[in-house]
Formats: sequence, structure tokens, C-alpha cells
Amino acid sequence: MYKELNHFTALRYLEAAARHKSYSLAAQELYVTQAAVSQQIRLLESNLGCKLFYRQGRTMQPTSQGKQLALSLSRSFADIAASVRQVSCEPLEGILTVTTTQSFASMILIPNMWRFAEAYPEIAVRVLVSPAVEDIRHTEVDVAIRYGHSLFADLEQEVILEDQLVPLCSPAFAEQAQLNDIANMAHCKLVYYAYSDYWQNWFDKAGISRCSNNSQWLEVSNMDFALGAVITGHGVCLGSPRQAKHYLEQGLLVQPFNISCEPSVRYSFLYNPDSPRKARILEFKNWLMELMRKL
Repeated sequence: MYKELNHFTALRYLEAAARHKSYSLAAQELYVTQAAVSQQIRLLESNLGCKLFYRQGRTMQPTSQGKQLALSLSRSFADIAASVRQVSCEPLEGILTVTTTQSFASMILIPNMWRFAEAYPEIAVRVLVSPAVEDIRHTEVDVAIRYGHSLFADLEQEVILEDQLVPLCSPAFAEQAQLNDIANMAHCKLVYYAYSDYWQNWFDKAGISRCSNNSQWLEVSNMDFALGAVITGHGVCLGSPRQAKHYLEQGLLVQPFNISCEPSVRYSFLYNPDSPRKARILEFKNWLMELMRKL
């Protein structure tokens, strides 16, 4: 019965290789060697009597037969995994792996993890910092907290933080640059984000022109670095007052103007609805949502 499943291992390797378009990435996911993946796929090709992959540059592209088989296998494996999870859900106790951006981790998550540990001593949280959106369905990651407005159809997604971008700087810099007058913003040292020029949106909203002197800016990769720069007196950045709430309350930062600009700062909570650690995930989500409501 089901003699086609005599090569079940090879079928797993094929599905992963087709999804990644890479034998080496498939091997990493399956914790085997690249040679093992290649050998199993060659064996499967021999038994099926057709070619399943061909090399294109540095990738391994599935043939039409390979695509057809891989698509069917992906659906079947997902159904099998969901069925297994339904009868093998893990208890609340255990490890929860969370990935997020450096800014969210350093400004919100890590400073408050002691509160979660007190409320849920039975759940150990592992926090990973990464700019990428991990494949939650096929890795050890349970939760991703991600910046931006992207939608992820195959995951549960809920917005946990949304805020406007406003100018932030140190009190000393605001006094030195005479930011009681908005016109002086045109000549300020500005902190930019490498991924977008939000400042142009802000100047357009404020109705003033900015200075074209290129020596007056600093470029950073995230809001954490931007706030660190302006706290020490290096100009003005655009940031979320909710994320920077602690710095504003401590008097390390001020918001010289109430003018905000788009796009909004948005963080979403993402997880696999079929995860065996769903009970753990939902407890963490509820705790985090309550924390965000207080910001």
C-alpha cells in the first residue's frame, strides 16, 4: 500500500529544495548535508524516470514535473503537520522564541521582559534580533514582531503598535538650534534612515524647505541608533514618541514640534496559527498587547 511513499525521505528533500530553489538551503532546513539532498533527489529521479531539477546560475530550479510534485507535497506536508499538532500541542510551560527588530527589542521588549518573567515564570523567552522576516512555519521561531505595513496571508497578524513620526532631539540641542522657531529646522543637523527619506515628507507637511548642505546629516539603519545619536546632541531625528516614551519622560529627549508625517510607525505580531506552542504564543501576545496599551 502506498508504494510511492517508499521514498518519503527523498520527497521531503525535493519539497524543501523546490521551495528554496537550493540544495544547500534545503540541507540546512533539514539538518542534513547538501550531498545527502543531492543523492536522494537523484535516486528519486531514477525511480520516477524524469528530471526534477536543473541548474540555473547558482540556483536549482525545479522542472515542470518537479514543480507539480513539490506543490502537491507542500500541501500534503502542511496537512500532515497540522494534524500532528492538533494531537500534540505543547503545554504552556517551555521556551518561546521571538524575533524582532533591534529597535523594538532594545526600546520596548528587553526593558520589559522582567515583567513577563514575573507574570509567567514557567515560560522562558528567547529573543532573536533580525531585520528579516523569518519563515515561521518551517523554523524554530514562534513569534515575529515586524515593522512596516506588509501583510502575511498565511500567518495570524495583529497590529500592536501604530504611531506617527515626529521630530525628536535633546533639550540642549533644541535650545542651541533655537527650535522655538520652526524655520530654524531648515538648517538643523538631521539624522536620516538608510531605507527611506522620511524627512522630505515632514518638511512638506511643515511647509518649509530644508537646507541642501549635505554635511548636515547622519545616516543610520534603525530608530534605536537614531535616538542614541540625538540623545547625545547630534541633531534631530524622526521617531515614534510611544517608542521613545521612556527617554521623553526622563528628559533625555524633547519633541520640539507637534507636526507629524507619514508613513506611520507600525509593528505587527505574527505567528503560525497551527503552532503546537499556540497556548504559549497567545499568553505572550495578550501580555504584550496590554503593555503596548500603556505606552
